[in-house]
Amino acid sequence: MDVLRPLRGALFFYEVFRLLLLVVFLFMAPLGVSESGTFFPYLVYLSANALFPLMALFVWLRIEEYKNYLPLYLAGKIIGVVSFYAWEFFSPRDFPGAENVVISMVLLGGSAFISLADILSVWGAWVLNNKCRPKPAESGGGFLPLEPQ
Repeated sequence: MDVLRPLRGALFFYEVFRLLLLVVFLFMAPLGVSESGTFFPYLVYLSANALFPLMALFVWLRIEEYKNYLPLYLAGKIIGVVSFYAWEFFSPRDFPGAENVVISMVLLGGSAFISLADILSVWGAWVLNNKCRPKPAESGGGFLPLEPQ
């Protein structure tokens, strides 16, 4: 079963790129280090995103065995997109000083890129999920024919 192999590969490469971009954002964030001097609170959020490349890799290599991951992938992506836009809408903004404007704009642009690309990955996973769904069995009246004896 070779269902949309280029789309599956594109999902995997996007997820790897997305994870690397999130790691870069972790180190670029003006408030990236907590008061204790560690990245601990931010690494918790980053570690959950490390599962998406794994799911995309499994689906890309053996979709027959791992097609059950597609609804989980879809749910995680939809929750991520909705929570990102809810956070953007409801979070109070303190605009940084002039020295951090470039970094803030890069982070904001990168976040917008990731959210729009996540919407496209939701569409791609939805297409894959619909293509891999088993066909319903045709009904022949509900009774099995009797075998002649």
